[in-house]
This record gives sequence, structure tokens and C-alpha cells, in this order.
Amino acid sequence: MAQQNDFIRSLLIKRPFFRISPESPFKNEQRITSLAERSVNNDKVIRMEVSQASFIRDLDTDSHAINDREIYKTYWQKDEDGKYYEVDFPRYAFPFQQEILNDRLARLTGNDVQFDLADIDKGKEGWDIYNKFKAGWADKAMERAWHYVAKSVLSTGDGAFVGILDKGEFSWKVLSYTNGDVLYPHYNRRTGKLEVFARTYSTYDDNGEVKSYIDVWDNEYYYRFVESDGDTNEKKDVQGFDVGGYVLEIMERHGFDRIPVAYKRNDFGPCWSQVQEAIEHYEAAFSRLAQSNHEFGLPILGLYGDGKDMEEIATSDMSYASKVFLIPTDGRAEFLNRQDASPAYKTELDELRKKIYEGAMVVKAPELKSGDTPAAAIKLLYSDSYNMALLESQEYDELMSDMVHIFKWGYGVESENRLAFMNTRITNWISPYIPQNDSEITQNLALAVQNKFVSKQTASEKFYFSTPNEWDRILKEQHEEQMHELLIEEQRLEMQNDENLEYQEDLQDIQTDSQIEVIEAQNKMTPTDDDKAKKAPTKRGRVNTGRGRGRPNRSGRQYDSQRNWDGRNNWDRGAQF
Repeated sequence: MAQQNDFIRSLLIKRPFFRISPESPFKNEQRITSLAERSVNNDKVIRMEVSQASFIRDLDTDSHAINDREIYKTYWQKDEDGKYYEVDFPRYAFPFQQEILNDRLARLTGNDVQFDLADIDKGKEGWDIYNKFKAGWADKAMERAWHYVAKSVLSTGDGAFVGILDKGEFSWKVLSYTNGDVLYPHYNRRTGKLEVFARTYSTYDDNGEVKSYIDVWDNEYYYRFVESDGDTNEKKDVQGFDVGGYVLEIMERHGFDRIPVAYKRNDFGPCWSQVQEAIEHYEAAFSRLAQSNHEFGLPILGLYGDGKDMEEIATSDMSYASKVFLIPTDGRAEFLNRQDASPAYKTELDELRKKIYEGAMVVKAPELKSGDTPAAAIKLLYSDSYNMALLESQEYDELMSDMVHIFKWGYGVESENRLAFMNTRITNWISPYIPQNDSEITQNLALAVQNKFVSKQTASEKFYFSTPNEWDRILKEQHEEQMHELLIEEQRLEMQNDENLEYQEDLQDIQTDSQIEVIEAQNKMTPTDDDKAKKAPTKRGRVNTGRGRGRPNRSGRQYDSQRNWDGRNNWDRGAQF
């Protein structure tokens, strides 16, 4: 289980979060006259440790410093009997931290993680693997995992994504201080890569008692330790890290090729750290302004006079005045003039509010009086937020690459595509979100495809309504349309052939009928022997030739209807070819 080392490091130790103090130990500066007298600068940065619990308090307005009566103390007043009583002032806390977190988180994770196939030489096989990868990324809700990890880092200073293989099925979980997890990353001192990762948390055991647990991952195993009830002398370590005081409950292979943890940390803490002091000053100034308004906002009534009547008036309902002063003099009553301090407070509050957002690189939505705004103008309006998101996308790139590697292996095992996923180079990058004109982007994509410097597939992938397998759907629709057109063409040709066949049959029938009619007409025109016998004797003993009176047939030839006779040009022998 363990690798025995002479030097045992503590497992439950991590570098603290800090803020830099303005103090400097190098205050006694000495003026030198030559370089030979120059000494090494011993000035060191003094860091003030900050706990992650303070980051959680920053997010909850009820736990802001303005509500701490030890920091912003109450004051004392004397009553009519000369006794002092404690008086509190109005306290107002504002969720600036939540606004900054939501804005930075939306800019960083608002768009889906972008992917592209680097192995374009693999052809259709590569695109099939690529589409399966993107479909699995969506099916396993990896965008949600990315959102949770980024939110943890931006709000508590660190966060981790852990891949899990349980009976061949891939799943994940996000570890965050918000959920009670304290994270302990340990890196290889030579390569700088994560080699052991631990987290501590508390939960109820089977007996209903709260116990502390440690989960540990290394390059091969997953360990679970539970807090020991008694002292034990057994030496326990994991890869040279001490886990004394805990008992091993579970030890099993996690099933990944390396430690299945993607971890990210920001040493300066949450995203509002740079403006936390300004936020506290704003809340204190606003509370003082509210106190001033409560004290002097309503008119101050002055009662001039003496006697019990004036005291009775002063103790009656005076809700229309914030204060009542009894001034011994001639009887009269009037409102006193007061000094209005609101303009000075307003200037201070407006400037503080502006600097808070500027320091956190957050741009509040401007009021636009026109319709659709060009994309370039939108980027200029949100340039501070957009620039910050661009910088953070580079800082989180390593975290995203680790998440993609863990997903490739885990989902590859589940879908039986592990080798294909690991051997296919799929590039990834984070695309910051910014409000945009969707119509303009659509037109730009269409124009790029029309001018043939962007492919239809790329435009389909960049379109904001597209799905992971959008291009396959387009190809399938085109194939179905082609098959439908071929079917219609085939039906048209069949109908045309049927019509031609019917036409040929009708034409043949017509020709046959015409031939029959011709033959019948010829038969009617050709005389039979009986007709010849009947028509032979004519008047005056002459032969009727059909042309009226004619010359007698002295040659004795027998003519047919075409005036041919046997022996004419070998007529009786037939045509010779």
C-alpha cells in the first residue's frame, strides 16, 4: 500500500491563502556613495494569512463586518435620569461579492467549452470519434462540472474535479470548501505535477456520530481513512505522506491512467479580494449616512416656553418630528433648520461604488437607447469584463485540459472507446461570454460560407443553436432529401414509361386499324371474277376500262388495278435484290 520513505511529509498541510501587508521590515534605508558599499536588499513581503472561512462570510451579507459590533461599536447615550443606555445605528450590508462572482462566472463559463478535431487526416473515422466525444461530454453534464469548479475557485480560492469509475460507469464530483471539503494538493518536487491529493470532510457514521474522514488519490489507488477512536502505534503513510490518527477503511484501484483529479487554486483568494476593503468602507459610509438621516432627516421641533404644558406637549405624539427640544423662553414653537450632509455622502458613495466595480473588472449593464447594437460596440462597452475573462481563460486552461483527459479515459471505458478517444487529438479552449448580437453573428457565418473561406461544417459548429452532432444531422437530412428526390424521379420515369407504353399501344392499334381500312378499301377496289363476268359485256360490245370509251385490248394482256401485267419488267418473277 505504501511506499516507505525515510522522510515522511504531513498529508494534511497546505499553503495558506494570504493578503500582503503594507508593512516593510526594510525601513531604515541608507544612502550609499559607491557600488562597493551596496548591500543586499533584505526587504521581504509580509503576508497576512486569511482563512477560507472568511471568504464564505464575505458571500453572506449577514456575516459582513458591518454587522460585527466588535468592529463597528455601538454608542452610549444618557437618559433623563442620568443613566447611560446603549444605542445602535442602522447597519446595511450589500451583496457586492455575489454580484462580482456572478458576473465573473458568467463571463468565464457562459459559453460552452470549444472543441475541434486536430487529427483531420483521419477522415470520417476521426469525425465519428469526435462526435461521440462531444455527445458524451453533453450526456455526462461536463459543462455543469466546469461551472461548479470555476465557481468554487472564484468564491473560495480553490476547487477540484474528480473522475470516478464505478463498475465501468463514469461519473464525477466537484470538491469545494463551500461543501465542507478542505483540499490538500501535493505536487512532485521535480516535475511539478500533482502526485497525491487529499480532502478532509466530516459526516455521520452508522451510529449517527460525526466523524472526520480523509479521501486520498494517487496515481493508482483511492484510499479512504476514518478518524481513529484510540491511539495506535501503527505507522501509516501514503506515498510518503503521514496519515497518523486515522484508520484505513477502503483501498481500491481508481481505474485511471493517472491521478483522476483536476485542481485549481488562486493564492489571493476569491475574485473580489482586491476590493473587499472598499466594500467594507462603502457599507460603513452608507450606514453612517442612514444614521444621519434618521437623526436629522425629519424636522426638529423646538418648543419655546416654560411650565408643565410644554412638557405635556413634548411627551405627546411627535411622529412628525425626529427630535423635540424644550427651550426655556417665551412661549412659541417652530422647526429648527438643520445641516444637510447628503451631497457629500452621495459623492463618496457614488465614487466608492464605481471603484468597487472597476477594481473587480465588472461592468454593469449600460442603458442603451437604440435597437440592435453592433458586436464591436458591445465589446467596447464590456471591454473590462471581457478582458478579464480572456485572461482567466488562459489561467484555467490547464484545469480544463486535465478535465478533458479524465473524461476521455473515464467515458472511453464506459463507451468502449478508450483507445479511440486517447489516440484522437481533440483540442479544447475556453471561449469567454459577452452579450452579442445573434443576428449579426449569423449573418457573418453565412457570409463566410458564401465566400468560401469557412466551411459549412465549421459554421454549423459555431452556430449558437447547434448540437454536438449537428453536422451529422445536416448530412442525414441532405441524404434523405436526395433519396426522396430520387424516389420522385423514379416514379416520374415509371409514369412516363407507362404513358409511352400506352401511347405505343394506342398508336399500334391506330396503325392496325388504318391498315385494315386500307386493305378493305383495296379489296373493294379490286374486282373479283364474278364482278368481271358481270361487267365484261358492255353496250356496243366494248370493254369497260374504267376510263370511258377506249381502245380495245388487242394484245390479250391481263392488267391489274395498277396497270401492270404479267411479264412487265419481270413482274411475274418478283423483285430481285
